Amino acid sequence: MKIGLFTLVFCYCIAGGIVSAADRTPQELDAALQQVKRDMLGLDEKIRLLTGGGNQAGLETVSVYVSVDEELSFRLEKIRLKLDGKTVSEPAFHRTQWQALKQGGAANIHSGILMQGKHRLEAVFIGTGKDGKRAEYREQWSLTQSPGRHSMVELRLGNATFSQAPSINMQVVD
Repeated sequence: MKIGLFTLVFCYCIAGGIVSAADRTPQELDAALQQVKRDMLGLDEKIRLLTGGGNQAGLETVSVYVSVDEELSFRLEKIRLKLDGKTVSEPAFHRTQWQALKQGGAANIHSGILMQGKHRLEAVFIGTGKDGKRAEYREQWSLTQSPGRHSMVELRLGNATFSQAPSINMQVVD
């Protein structure tokens, strides 16, 4: 909200400067244009820092994907993803999305900034078992975020050998 308001005020100031440009000499216009360029670069830097695009010490990025085995008997409908106890994503999987997963696709269920160090990743998989009953399966993992690293985490569901519950594996892909 603040960025949008700042951008609006900034554009208004530029427009006001253009209106008064008719009364200026070419040297004054060139100086004003150079100042506008400096202001735009400063604004771009502020936006990158506010949105996490800057290289701030201690902040790295993480993306979490989900994939499933083709023969999976559990019908995934929703995932509740928590990072350090806070829910960060809760996507639902409709029929077409589910079919894409079953055909080898992967869904990005979260992308964000993560401080360096150890974190707890928790996922609750909600859906229907092969017996047609509603089921929830919960798993937790430890994730260590290293400096300068973009972690890509894959959560893969497969059929378990001796259980109704799916096997759920987490793999960090570099």
